[in-house]
Amino acid sequence: MENKTTKKILIVEDEKETVEMITALLELEGYQVFSASSGTEAMRFLETRRQVTPESETPVDLILLDIMLGQEDGRDVCQKIKGDEEMRFIPVVMLTVRSSLQDKINTLNIGADDYLTKPFINEELLAKIKVMLRIKDLHDDLKRERNKNILLSQALEKRYSFGNILGKNSRMQEIYELISDISNTDSTVLIQGESGTGKELIARAIHFNSYRKTKPFVVANCSAYSQNLLESELFGHEKGAFTGAIRRKIGRFELAHGGTIFLDEIGEVSPPTQILLLRVLQDHRFERVGGEETLEVDVRVVAATNKNLMEEMRKGTFREDLYYRLNVIPIFVPPLRERKDDVPLLTSHFLQKFSHEKGKGVTSIASEVMELFLAHSWPGNVRELENVIEHASIIAKKDKIFPKDLPQYLLQKPLPNQQLFSLKDHERDLILKALEETNWNKHQTSKRLKITRSTLYGKMKRYGLTKE
Repeated sequence: MENKTTKKILIVEDEKETVEMITALLELEGYQVFSASSGTEAMRFLETRRQVTPESETPVDLILLDIMLGQEDGRDVCQKIKGDEEMRFIPVVMLTVRSSLQDKINTLNIGADDYLTKPFINEELLAKIKVMLRIKDLHDDLKRERNKNILLSQALEKRYSFGNILGKNSRMQEIYELISDISNTDSTVLIQGESGTGKELIARAIHFNSYRKTKPFVVANCSAYSQNLLESELFGHEKGAFTGAIRRKIGRFELAHGGTIFLDEIGEVSPPTQILLLRVLQDHRFERVGGEETLEVDVRVVAATNKNLMEEMRKGTFREDLYYRLNVIPIFVPPLRERKDDVPLLTSHFLQKFSHEKGKGVTSIASEVMELFLAHSWPGNVRELENVIEHASIIAKKDKIFPKDLPQYLLQKPLPNQQLFSLKDHERDLILKALEETNWNKHQTSKRLKITRSTLYGKMKRYGLTKE
């Protein structure tokens, strides 16, 4: 039942007799009434009220606004109110002496919620006010529920997250506990898991929960450089050390002094560079390429790989002594297909993220979409899910994602005995096609693929792409 004593109505009218008549009528009905004789006074009143009104409420619950306010136009006042993010949901009923259909349409086109032609019957005014206040009550209820859902989602996300890592799966909870245990030690950590599982996020969580958190966190992608360039990238070089070394360069280990260095794709490092890394891990000493001075650094090393290093050792491509130096504290990140109970949580997180970034208000997914998500194997892991949500958020025409908004490959059912390409196969073919279309011009290819040239070189090396 409507509690009229809580309803506040603002009358914006320059005719004193009309204001007095409406005020008397509304106060008899139990409403709290305010008045302003001009648009300027009305806006000033609303702004003052806003300063003392709780954030969850609007300055008033309804505005009766005359279309003619002396030298001012009530329609301009209406547009100002409706253009304000906090006040646009206050119902505005325009009061006008004109009764033509076009005038009424124009009144609604400027954002007014309804209109009333003067002179009006008291019962008509009261009925219109009651309808408008009911609509506002429904909107306020919806807003409260939405805010409640956001708070619930945030609480749920906080409960099942560590830094920027999300997961309520028991294996992810074990990783959170391990991160807490090891963060304030200096032990070397080896994070293993498929591409897209969030290995760098775990490395960052370890660093930013440690006593080193105020010092640098430096990332070195070991797959992005050739052997010589990687040594220079990691350890720096002296001027003249090789062709093109026109000045001294500080390496990543020096930049990370006092903090943490994250060696991503450690499985791609060549055997000669592995020897240099082994020395740094043993005594924290190294020389710049082309230099004679021995440098000493205080860094914590966290490494990551999507390769099976035990298998690489058996093949002779990865040093056994380096492996055991790195593998002091192993962390195995499970692929998304092995923690499907995290899919709804991750989906909710990415929906919020892209709803905010894209400004489209896509806040939920249809049940059929979740069924597809839970049935999918997610070869690209969390990164693939994030990309799918971003794609669907952009395509979606409503505030909910439906199957038609998803990338087509999620909707295609494989034929019997049909072998599906993995994301790696797709990426390799995409890069090869771009290289061929640009006549193997690395600069043009990286621009076309929207990646850096160092990333392109790393992927070409990984997939064995060379021009014949």
